[in-house]
Amino acid sequence: MKGWDRRLWGVESDGAGPLGMGWHYREIRFYDGEPGRALLFTTRAAARRWCAQKHASYANRPVGDICRAWRFRAVRVRERITVTR
Repeated sequence: MKGWDRRLWGVESDGAGPLGMGWHYREIRFYDGEPGRALLFTTRAAARRWCAQKHASYANRPVGDICRAWRFRAVRVRERITVTR
């Protein structure tokens, strides 16, 4: 198996670092032993669309809800996979 090194888009929340898969657990089926990884997108447009959807859904929360203040932004990331033996 060959490894790969590719540039993708991830999502960052308020400067706290990349978000993990848990942010959209309802849309994904996990498998036994799956490692945690960053929430990744192949295009900037897709990452920005995800951010906009989250902003819109949190804007509908009650005043005082901490989630209303959360902000997300698309960030460039690199996924590097290397086969080790």
